Amino acid sequence: MKQVYRACKKCHLITTEKNCPIHGEEKTSTEWFGFVIVTEPKLSIIAERAGITEPGAYAIKVRQ
Repeated sequence: MKQVYRACKKCHLITTEKNCPIHGEEKTSTEWFGFVIVTEPKLSIIAERAGITEPGAYAIKVRQ
């Protein structure tokens, strides 16, 4: 079975779940484009500018 990757509409975290594991009730979308993987958010300029505080894969753009 093929896995469908989804992105949270609020924080852009990429997951396979229908709800965001960080925000709980926030729905995720299958319409997202590009991604960045952040391993050490405290040392990353990209994470700082994007407001990312947790390590993980994040979508660059998520359609609502």
